[in-house]
Amino acid sequence: MRLFFLSVIVLAISSCNIEGVSHNDKEGGNSKEVLKPNDSSKMSLLDTSNKRSEKVIEEDTLDVLTMSNGLKITWYKKGDGELLKKGDLINIDYRNKLEDGTVYDGNHLIKKKYIPFLVGWNQQTPGWDLALKKLRVGDDVDIFIPSELARGEKGIEGLVPPNANNILSLRVLSKPEPTKEVDGIKIWRVDSLESPGDSIDFKDEVLIDYWASSESTPRYDNSYRRRKPFELVMGDGNIVPGLYKALHFARGGDKLMILIPSREAYSKKGLTDIIEPNEDIFYDIIVREVVKKE
Repeated sequence: MRLFFLSVIVLAISSCNIEGVSHNDKEGGNSKEVLKPNDSSKMSLLDTSNKRSEKVIEEDTLDVLTMSNGLKITWYKKGDGELLKKGDLINIDYRNKLEDGTVYDGNHLIKKKYIPFLVGWNQQTPGWDLALKKLRVGDDVDIFIPSELARGEKGIEGLVPPNANNILSLRVLSKPEPTKEVDGIKIWRVDSLESPGDSIDFKDEVLIDYWASSESTPRYDNSYRRRKPFELVMGDGNIVPGLYKALHFARGGDKLMILIPSREAYSKKGLTDIIEPNEDIFYDIIVREVVKKE
């Protein structure tokens, strides 16, 4: 059986560690209703073309925040509650586009009403996490992301030109609590089969597709790049303790997002030049198959 962390995968999207920035925050504006994931009546501001009309912009803009790093957030609806923070899992409805209105990314492209997103873990370009920490559940915004905080000089061949600014239209729909929390490990079941697969027990063989990130190295390991699910046997010691504990609450077909504290991962030792000492790690996992022990 191959080792779980043989290869270091370089993140395909640009990412880096960026400290907080100075800005001219505005706290004004009335709180608006919190949108629900199935609230299709609010889709007029976020359709597949994602072009908000001039009339909408003029009449419905509630607030604008311009940050010193070039990010600009325009609110069309405001939620309430606490600001989002690193480690919050949120459900979002989004479209990412170029300045000419060309939409090149969005949950509608995979026919999903929303997708889960873990704030502060470099799942997208740096501008995303910097902006999200200024938002609350219920917010409906346009975010101007300068190229250096988007896809940068490389862009994406055939989709995003080099040095292209992005405009992200996004609604923060909800902030679900973990499905399970054990020993500080947070486990979210974000999708599952209509008829759940087998539960996972000691000595079962489990096939998973995943990508894993540390706080300093986004997507340092990624089974999709190898085009073959990773095979493990529960209890064989070939995975970090936190992942072993989390999988005990999974079933065949589950899609999980798992946040593991350092003490349940690589602790003070870290892992070569991939994971720093005392770093938490994050897994995005699909349980492909569970082979029950005899």
